[in-house]
Amino acid sequence: MKIKNIATAPEYQGKGYAKKLIEYLVAEYKNTYAILQVGTGDSPLTIPFYEKCGFIRHHIIKNFFTDNYDHPIFECGVQLVDMIYLQRKL
Repeated sequence: MKIKNIATAPEYQGKGYAKKLIEYLVAEYKNTYAILQVGTGDSPLTIPFYEKCGFIRHHIIKNFFTDNYDHPIFECGVQLVDMIYLQRKL
């Protein structure tokens, strides 16, 4: 199973809502799927979040963001270049 996109409204960030959502997905689908996967940019916000939720880095698609978007994408002042895939066993 793949998480395509997840976001928390800024005023609710840091309160554990996204982590609770991940835990809900794990509990709900652990008997249906073997792996939960997410792809994200190499950002100082998103990678540590997913790692705290039990995901481990699996593979990288080099230049994903620079090859597939017509404009640079920045997060926390860092330009996203590669797509980092992380996985968590269910």
